[in-house]
Amino acid sequence: IAKAIYNRIYRLFIGKSFFENIRQVWNRVFRRRVPLQEKLLYDVLKSKVEVESVGMGRTMIQNVLSRKKLLIVLDDVNEFDQLENICGNREWFGQGTVIIITTRNVDVLNRLKVDYVYKMDDMNENESLELFSWHAFREAKPRKDFNELARNIVAY
Repeated sequence: IAKAIYNRIYRLFIGKSFFENIRQVWNRVFRRRVPLQEKLLYDVLKSKVEVESVGMGRTMIQNVLSRKKLLIVLDDVNEFDQLENICGNREWFGQGTVIIITTRNVDVLNRLKVDYVYKMDDMNENESLELFSWHAFREAKPRKDFNELARNIVAY
């Protein structure tokens, strides 16, 4: 959903950055905060920026991006630490900037004092099966020989 929203509205912004599946890659790649800051600066400026420390990264984001209308999507965040050095202060960004955060942990959003929280409804069994089938079989329904297995996977 986050990627679909990003793809639909990114043209309205001067700069944009999409951080996909932060929860999954955090321990492998982004345990340090600096790579997150470098990615944001690279995505917006379209040139490689070397950030030597977290403090330097915070200052660079604040100074370089403060007058730009940005779209930043942070997908599947589960720790406040993943956010605070990228979008820790609203004043870092220009007027009209939109930051979209997807998370299963509402406390992360409360600590950041976001403007709006939208809670997604869970999918029912049929919706889950259809989504799984589109990804697994490129069809809305599983083939008959995989029907029971697909239903077991979705139930799990």
